[in-house]
Amino acid sequence: MAGIYSVIVYTCFAFSAAASSEAASAQSSWAKLKPQQKIILQPLEQSWDTFEPAQKKKWLRMTKHYLKLTPEEQQRIQSRMREWSALTPEQRNQARKRYKKIEKLPVHKQHQIKQKLSQLNDASKDPAID
Repeated sequence: MAGIYSVIVYTCFAFSAAASSEAASAQSSWAKLKPQQKIILQPLEQSWDTFEPAQKKKWLRMTKHYLKLTPEEQQRIQSRMREWSALTPEQRNQARKRYKKIEKLPVHKQHQIKQKLSQLNDASKDPAID
């Protein structure tokens, strides 16, 4: 019985330490990021230290899967990071609020909105428009 208790205590400690480590890294300054994280998150460098811990945690989680993505997916993420970094904190808050509203809509409405946004993005990239 003591052996099982030890395993449970050790497991809880290990999970706690892992969670604490992830939380600490989410609160880290840019200077404390790992080199690979800095390379992936480079578009966010200028605004990184202004991000909330939850935002940092989200971006750090993404870096774990980034190298498994196709080059096109990586490029799309890099582009989105550049766009996000260019926003003011107020614009970011507004974007989060809009996203939360959209999440509450029925799935078919979400798809309609995503299609319209995609069309707007495609149109803004069309060189014939410039």
